[in-house]
Amino acid sequence: MNDIHLIATTIGVTVGVISAASIFIYHTIFKNQQHTVSSNLDVANKRIVELQLELEALRQQLQQSQQKKKRKLSRRFVSTDSTFTVTDNETDNDAFSTADTEFGDDEFYDCSESESVIGENDIRISEESNELDLILKEIDEGANEDFDIETYYKLQTLIKSHQNSIEVIWRFARACYEHAEATADKNVRRLIILEGIGQCEKVLEIQNANLFKWYAILIGLNGDYLSTIDKIKNGVRFKNYIVMALEMRPDDCELHYLLGRFKYEIAILSWFERRVAATFISESVSYNDALVCFEAAARLGNKTLQLQLFISKCYIALQQYSCAHNTLKEILNQSALSVADEKVHAEASTLIKKYSGYL
Repeated sequence: MNDIHLIATTIGVTVGVISAASIFIYHTIFKNQQHTVSSNLDVANKRIVELQLELEALRQQLQQSQQKKKRKLSRRFVSTDSTFTVTDNETDNDAFSTADTEFGDDEFYDCSESESVIGENDIRISEESNELDLILKEIDEGANEDFDIETYYKLQTLIKSHQNSIEVIWRFARACYEHAEATADKNVRRLIILEGIGQCEKVLEIQNANLFKWYAILIGLNGDYLSTIDKIKNGVRFKNYIVMALEMRPDDCELHYLLGRFKYEIAILSWFERRVAATFISESVSYNDALVCFEAAARLGNKTLQLQLFISKCYIALQQYSCAHNTLKEILNQSALSVADEKVHAEASTLIKKYSGYL
Protein backbone atom coordinates (compact mmCIF):
# COMPACT_ATOMS: atom_id res chain seq x y z
CA MET A 1 0.00 0.00 0.00
CA ASN A 2 2.82 2.41 0.89
CA ASP A 3 4.54 1.63 -2.41
CA ILE A 4 1.46 2.78 -4.34
CA HIS A 5 1.30 6.09 -2.48
CA LEU A 6 5.04 6.60 -3.03
CA ILE A 7 4.65 5.93 -6.74
CA ALA A 8 1.70 8.32 -7.02
CA THR A 9 3.64 11.05 -5.20
CA THR A 10 6.64 10.50 -7.42
CA ILE A 11 4.49 10.90 -10.50
CA GLY A 12 3.13 14.21 -9.24
CA VAL A 13 6.60 15.53 -8.41
CA THR A 14 7.97 14.37 -11.74
CA VAL A 15 5.24 16.21 -13.67
CA GLY A 16 6.11 19.40 -11.83
CA VAL A 17 9.82 18.96 -12.56
CA ILE A 18 9.14 18.44 -16.24
CA SER A 19 7.17 21.71 -16.54
CA ALA A 20 9.66 23.76 -14.54
CA ALA A 21 12.65 22.28 -16.36
CA SER A 22 11.13 23.02 -19.75
CA ILE A 23 10.54 26.70 -18.96
CA PHE A 24 13.93 27.18 -17.32
CA ILE A 25 15.84 25.54 -20.15
CA TYR A 26 13.99 27.50 -22.85
CA HIS A 27 14.51 30.94 -21.28
CA THR A 28 18.16 30.36 -20.46
CA ILE A 29 19.00 29.26 -23.95
CA PHE A 30 16.96 32.09 -25.59
CA LYS A 31 18.58 34.90 -23.58
CA ASN A 32 22.17 33.84 -23.29
CA GLN A 33 22.88 31.52 -26.21
CA GLN A 34 20.91 32.86 -29.17
CA HIS A 35 23.46 31.74 -31.70
CA THR A 36 23.11 28.09 -30.63
CA VAL A 37 19.34 28.08 -30.13
CA SER A 38 18.57 25.26 -32.47
CA SER A 39 21.31 23.02 -31.14
CA ASN A 40 20.46 23.52 -27.46
CA LEU A 41 16.75 23.17 -28.08
CA ASP A 42 17.40 19.78 -29.57
CA VAL A 43 19.28 18.80 -26.39
CA ALA A 44 16.44 20.13 -24.20
CA ASN A 45 13.79 18.34 -26.22
CA LYS A 46 15.77 15.13 -26.00
CA ARG A 47 15.92 15.44 -22.20
CA ILE A 48 12.20 16.15 -22.03
CA VAL A 49 11.50 13.04 -24.05
CA GLU A 50 13.68 11.02 -21.65
CA LEU A 51 11.73 12.41 -18.67
CA GLN A 52 8.45 11.57 -20.39
CA LEU A 53 9.62 8.00 -20.93
CA GLU A 54 10.55 7.74 -17.24
CA LEU A 55 7.11 9.09 -16.35
CA GLU A 56 5.40 6.52 -18.55
CA ALA A 57 7.43 3.74 -16.91
CA LEU A 58 6.28 4.93 -13.49
CA ARG A 59 2.67 4.98 -14.66
CA GLN A 60 2.95 1.43 -15.97
CA GLN A 61 4.47 0.32 -12.67
CA LEU A 62 1.53 1.87 -10.80
CA GLN A 63 -0.97 0.17 -13.11
CA GLN A 64 0.66 -3.24 -12.61
CA SER A 65 0.60 -2.73 -8.84
CA GLN A 66 -3.11 -1.89 -8.95
CA GLN A 67 -3.86 -5.00 -11.01
CA LYS A 68 -2.07 -7.16 -8.43
CA LYS A 69 -4.18 -5.57 -5.72
CA LYS A 70 -7.36 -6.34 -7.65
CA ARG A 71 -6.43 -9.99 -8.10
CA LYS A 72 -5.47 -10.28 -4.43
CA LEU A 73 -8.73 -8.71 -3.27
CA SER A 74 -10.80 -10.85 -5.64
CA ARG A 75 -9.63 -13.96 -3.81
CA ARG A 76 -10.54 -12.43 -0.41
CA PHE A 77 -13.91 -10.92 -1.16
CA VAL A 78 -15.66 -13.40 -3.46
CA SER A 79 -19.33 -13.33 -2.41
CA THR A 80 -22.33 -15.47 -3.21
CA ASP A 81 -24.20 -12.24 -3.87
CA SER A 82 -23.69 -11.56 -7.58
CA THR A 83 -23.87 -7.81 -6.97
CA PHE A 84 -20.58 -8.03 -5.07
CA THR A 85 -18.78 -10.75 -7.07
CA VAL A 86 -15.21 -10.06 -8.11
CA THR A 87 -13.27 -12.53 -10.25
CA ASP A 88 -9.70 -12.74 -11.47
CA ASN A 89 -10.96 -11.76 -14.91
CA GLU A 90 -10.53 -7.98 -14.90
CA THR A 91 -13.25 -7.54 -17.53
CA ASP A 92 -15.82 -9.51 -15.52
CA ASN A 93 -16.35 -7.24 -12.54
CA ASP A 94 -19.77 -6.81 -10.92
CA ALA A 95 -18.33 -5.35 -7.76
CA PHE A 96 -18.85 -1.79 -6.61
CA SER A 97 -16.91 0.54 -8.90
CA THR A 98 -15.36 3.93 -8.28
CA ALA A 99 -15.67 4.98 -11.88
CA ASP A 100 -16.95 8.53 -12.35
CA THR A 101 -16.52 9.24 -8.62
CA GLU A 102 -14.07 11.36 -6.65
CA PHE A 103 -12.20 8.24 -5.52
CA GLY A 104 -9.32 6.93 -7.56
CA ASP A 105 -8.52 3.25 -7.95
CA ASP A 106 -5.61 3.45 -5.55
CA GLU A 107 -7.73 5.01 -2.79
CA PHE A 108 -10.47 2.38 -3.18
CA TYR A 109 -8.17 -0.62 -3.13
CA ASP A 110 -6.03 0.78 -0.33
CA CYS A 111 -9.19 1.13 1.77
CA SER A 112 -10.31 -2.36 0.82
CA GLU A 113 -7.05 -3.85 2.01
CA SER A 114 -7.49 -2.15 5.40
CA GLU A 115 -11.00 -3.55 5.63
CA SER A 116 -9.62 -6.95 4.67
CA VAL A 117 -7.17 -6.91 7.56
CA ILE A 118 -9.94 -5.90 9.96
CA GLY A 119 -12.17 -8.61 8.54
CA GLU A 120 -9.51 -11.26 9.03
CA ASN A 121 -9.03 -10.13 12.65
CA ASP A 122 -12.78 -10.33 13.22
CA ILE A 123 -12.88 -13.84 11.79
CA ARG A 124 -9.97 -14.92 14.00
CA ILE A 125 -11.60 -13.44 17.13
CA SER A 126 -14.92 -15.03 16.21
CA GLU A 127 -13.29 -18.44 15.76
CA GLU A 128 -11.53 -18.14 19.14
CA SER A 129 -14.80 -17.11 20.77
CA ASN A 130 -16.66 -20.07 19.26
CA GLU A 131 -13.93 -22.44 20.40
CA LEU A 132 -14.10 -21.04 23.95
CA ASP A 133 -17.89 -21.36 23.97
CA LEU A 134 -17.61 -25.04 23.05
CA ILE A 135 -15.08 -25.67 25.82
CA LEU A 136 -17.22 -23.91 28.43
CA LYS A 137 -20.32 -25.78 27.26
CA GLU A 138 -18.50 -29.07 27.72
CA ILE A 139 -17.42 -28.00 31.21
CA ASP A 140 -20.99 -27.05 32.15
CA GLU A 141 -22.33 -30.37 30.92
CA GLY A 142 -20.04 -32.16 33.37
CA ALA A 143 -20.78 -29.78 36.25
CA ASN A 144 -23.50 -32.00 37.73
CA GLU A 145 -21.26 -35.05 37.77
CA ASP A 146 -18.57 -35.94 40.30
CA PHE A 147 -15.72 -33.44 40.51
CA ASP A 148 -13.03 -33.95 37.88
CA ILE A 149 -9.63 -32.44 38.67
CA GLU A 150 -9.04 -32.03 34.92
CA THR A 151 -11.79 -29.42 34.82
CA TYR A 152 -9.92 -27.36 37.40
CA TYR A 153 -6.65 -27.56 35.43
CA LYS A 154 -8.40 -26.83 32.13
CA LEU A 155 -9.95 -23.64 33.52
CA GLN A 156 -6.68 -22.69 35.20
CA THR A 157 -5.04 -22.82 31.75
CA LEU A 158 -7.89 -20.92 30.07
CA ILE A 159 -7.51 -18.03 32.51
CA LYS A 160 -3.97 -17.43 31.27
CA SER A 161 -5.28 -16.61 27.79
CA HIS A 162 -8.63 -15.09 28.91
CA GLN A 163 -7.62 -13.09 31.97
CA ASN A 164 -10.64 -10.78 31.90
CA SER A 165 -13.26 -13.28 30.80
CA ILE A 166 -16.06 -13.34 33.37
CA GLU A 167 -17.38 -16.60 31.91
CA VAL A 168 -14.04 -18.33 32.45
CA ILE A 169 -13.35 -16.82 35.89
CA TRP A 170 -16.65 -17.63 37.59
CA ARG A 171 -16.42 -21.21 36.34
CA PHE A 172 -12.89 -21.38 37.69
CA ALA A 173 -14.20 -20.14 41.06
CA ARG A 174 -16.77 -22.95 40.98
CA ALA A 175 -14.03 -25.46 40.17
CA CYS A 176 -11.95 -24.11 43.07
CA TYR A 177 -14.90 -24.66 45.41
CA GLU A 178 -15.34 -28.25 44.19
CA HIS A 179 -11.60 -28.92 44.33
CA ALA A 180 -11.35 -27.50 47.85
CA GLU A 181 -14.30 -29.58 49.06
CA ALA A 182 -12.64 -32.70 47.66
CA THR A 183 -9.28 -31.94 49.30
CA ALA A 184 -8.52 -33.38 52.74
CA ASP A 185 -5.36 -31.37 53.47
CA LYS A 186 -6.51 -28.14 55.14
CA ASN A 187 -3.48 -26.12 54.02
CA VAL A 188 -3.84 -27.17 50.38
CA ARG A 189 -7.57 -26.59 50.63
CA ARG A 190 -7.06 -22.99 51.72
CA LEU A 191 -4.55 -22.32 48.91
CA ILE A 192 -7.16 -23.47 46.40
CA ILE A 193 -9.81 -21.24 48.01
CA LEU A 194 -7.51 -18.20 47.97
CA GLU A 195 -6.58 -18.86 44.33
CA GLY A 196 -10.24 -18.69 43.32
CA ILE A 197 -10.85 -15.58 45.45
CA GLY A 198 -7.83 -13.85 43.89
CA GLN A 199 -9.04 -14.47 40.34
CA CYS A 200 -12.53 -13.19 41.14
CA GLU A 201 -11.23 -10.02 42.74
CA LYS A 202 -9.49 -9.03 39.49
CA VAL A 203 -12.87 -8.47 37.81
CA LEU A 204 -15.27 -7.70 40.67
CA GLU A 205 -16.10 -4.30 39.19
CA ILE A 206 -18.08 -6.13 36.50
CA GLN A 207 -21.69 -6.89 37.49
CA ASN A 208 -22.27 -10.62 37.09
CA ALA A 209 -24.52 -12.81 39.25
CA ASN A 210 -22.49 -16.00 38.78
CA LEU A 211 -19.25 -14.20 39.59
CA PHE A 212 -20.71 -12.71 42.78
CA LYS A 213 -22.26 -16.02 43.85
CA TRP A 214 -19.13 -18.13 43.55
CA TYR A 215 -16.94 -15.38 44.97
CA ALA A 216 -19.23 -15.28 48.02
CA ILE A 217 -19.13 -19.06 48.36
CA LEU A 218 -15.32 -19.05 48.40
CA ILE A 219 -15.38 -16.24 50.96
CA GLY A 220 -17.65 -18.40 53.08
CA LEU A 221 -15.22 -21.35 52.89
CA ASN A 222 -12.33 -19.09 53.81
CA GLY A 223 -14.15 -18.20 57.04
CA ASP A 224 -13.09 -21.59 58.44
CA TYR A 225 -9.55 -20.22 58.74
CA LEU A 226 -10.40 -16.92 60.46
CA SER A 227 -10.86 -15.68 64.01
CA THR A 228 -14.36 -14.98 65.30
CA ILE A 229 -14.22 -11.25 64.55
CA ASP A 230 -12.66 -11.75 61.10
CA LYS A 231 -15.17 -14.51 60.42
CA ILE A 232 -18.03 -12.08 61.12
CA LYS A 233 -16.46 -9.44 58.85
CA ASN A 234 -15.99 -12.12 56.23
CA GLY A 235 -19.63 -13.13 56.64
CA VAL A 236 -20.81 -9.59 56.03
CA ARG A 237 -18.84 -9.50 52.79
CA PHE A 238 -20.35 -12.87 51.87
CA LYS A 239 -23.85 -11.52 52.50
CA ASN A 240 -23.30 -8.31 50.52
CA TYR A 241 -22.28 -10.18 47.36
CA ILE A 242 -25.13 -12.68 47.70
CA VAL A 243 -27.59 -9.78 47.97
CA MET A 244 -26.10 -8.10 44.88
CA ALA A 245 -26.37 -11.36 42.96
CA LEU A 246 -30.00 -11.75 44.07
CA GLU A 247 -30.81 -8.27 42.79
CA MET A 248 -29.71 -9.42 39.36
CA ARG A 249 -31.23 -12.89 39.60
CA PRO A 250 -34.08 -12.94 42.17
CA ASP A 251 -35.35 -16.40 41.15
CA ASP A 252 -32.09 -18.22 41.88
CA CYS A 253 -32.94 -20.80 44.56
CA GLU A 254 -29.28 -21.34 45.46
CA LEU A 255 -28.81 -17.65 46.24
CA HIS A 256 -31.83 -17.68 48.57
CA TYR A 257 -30.41 -20.76 50.30
CA LEU A 258 -27.00 -19.08 50.74
CA LEU A 259 -28.58 -15.94 52.19
CA GLY A 260 -30.56 -18.14 54.56
CA ARG A 261 -27.34 -19.86 55.65
CA PHE A 262 -25.79 -16.49 56.48
CA LYS A 263 -28.79 -15.43 58.54
CA TYR A 264 -28.95 -18.79 60.31
CA GLU A 265 -25.24 -18.63 61.24
CA ILE A 266 -25.73 -15.14 62.68
CA ALA A 267 -28.83 -16.25 64.58
CA ILE A 268 -27.02 -19.11 66.36
CA LEU A 269 -24.13 -16.91 67.59
CA SER A 270 -23.60 -16.66 71.31
CA TRP A 271 -24.58 -13.51 73.19
CA PHE A 272 -21.00 -12.17 73.07
CA GLU A 273 -20.59 -13.01 69.39
CA ARG A 274 -23.89 -11.32 68.58
CA ARG A 275 -22.70 -8.15 70.33
CA VAL A 276 -19.56 -8.22 68.18
CA ALA A 277 -21.59 -8.89 65.05
CA ALA A 278 -23.82 -5.90 65.80
CA THR A 279 -20.78 -3.69 65.19
CA PHE A 280 -20.70 -4.80 61.55
CA ILE A 281 -24.32 -5.75 60.88
CA SER A 282 -26.84 -2.93 61.20
CA GLU A 283 -30.02 -4.98 60.90
CA SER A 284 -31.15 -7.62 63.38
CA VAL A 285 -31.18 -11.21 62.15
CA SER A 286 -33.44 -13.97 63.48
CA TYR A 287 -34.24 -17.62 62.86
CA ASN A 288 -37.44 -16.49 61.22
CA ASP A 289 -35.44 -14.40 58.72
CA ALA A 290 -33.38 -17.45 57.87
CA LEU A 291 -36.52 -19.59 57.54
CA VAL A 292 -38.05 -17.12 55.06
CA CYS A 293 -34.96 -17.46 52.85
CA PHE A 294 -34.92 -21.26 53.09
CA GLU A 295 -38.60 -21.51 52.23
CA ALA A 296 -38.08 -19.22 49.22
CA ALA A 297 -35.29 -21.51 48.05
CA ALA A 298 -37.55 -24.57 48.41
CA ARG A 299 -40.37 -22.82 46.57
CA LEU A 300 -38.04 -21.96 43.67
CA GLY A 301 -36.86 -25.52 43.22
CA ASN A 302 -34.18 -26.33 45.80
CA LYS A 303 -35.38 -29.66 47.25
CA THR A 304 -32.07 -30.90 48.64
CA LEU A 305 -31.85 -32.79 51.91
CA GLN A 306 -29.42 -30.16 53.17
CA LEU A 307 -32.04 -27.42 52.71
CA GLN A 308 -34.72 -29.48 54.46
CA LEU A 309 -32.37 -30.06 57.39
CA PHE A 310 -31.86 -26.31 57.88
CA ILE A 311 -35.60 -25.71 57.62
CA SER A 312 -36.16 -28.26 60.40
CA LYS A 313 -33.46 -26.58 62.52
CA CYS A 314 -35.22 -23.22 62.15
CA TYR A 315 -38.51 -24.82 63.22
CA ILE A 316 -36.82 -26.27 66.32
CA ALA A 317 -35.27 -22.90 67.21
CA LEU A 318 -38.71 -21.28 66.81
CA GLN A 319 -40.23 -24.09 68.94
CA GLN A 320 -42.42 -25.27 66.08
CA TYR A 321 -41.69 -28.90 66.91
CA SER A 322 -44.53 -30.43 64.92
CA CYS A 323 -43.30 -28.78 61.70
CA ALA A 324 -39.74 -29.78 62.54
CA HIS A 325 -40.77 -33.42 63.12
CA ASN A 326 -42.62 -33.59 59.79
CA THR A 327 -39.66 -32.14 57.90
CA LEU A 328 -37.21 -34.53 59.55
CA LYS A 329 -39.45 -37.48 58.67
CA GLU A 330 -39.46 -36.32 55.02
CA ILE A 331 -35.67 -36.32 55.06
CA LEU A 332 -35.44 -39.86 56.46
CA ASN A 333 -37.98 -41.14 53.93
CA GLN A 334 -35.73 -40.10 51.05
CA SER A 335 -32.76 -42.08 49.81
CA ALA A 336 -29.24 -40.88 50.58
CA LEU A 337 -27.51 -40.57 47.20
CA SER A 338 -24.17 -39.24 48.38
CA VAL A 339 -21.86 -39.08 51.38
CA ALA A 340 -23.28 -35.62 52.15
CA ASP A 341 -26.83 -37.04 52.13
CA GLU A 342 -25.77 -39.78 54.55
CA LYS A 343 -24.49 -37.13 56.95
CA VAL A 344 -27.81 -35.28 56.69
CA HIS A 345 -29.66 -38.53 57.41
CA ALA A 346 -27.55 -39.15 60.49
CA GLU A 347 -28.15 -35.64 61.86
CA ALA A 348 -31.88 -35.78 61.07
CA SER A 349 -32.14 -39.09 62.93
CA THR A 350 -30.41 -37.57 65.98
CA LEU A 351 -32.68 -34.51 65.97
CA ILE A 352 -35.91 -36.46 65.61
CA LYS A 353 -34.99 -38.60 68.60
CA LYS A 354 -34.00 -35.58 70.66
CA TYR A 355 -37.13 -33.48 70.01
CA SER A 356 -39.85 -36.11 69.51
CA GLY A 357 -40.75 -35.69 73.17
CA TYR A 358 -41.67 -32.03 72.54
CA LEU A 359 -44.59 -32.93 70.28
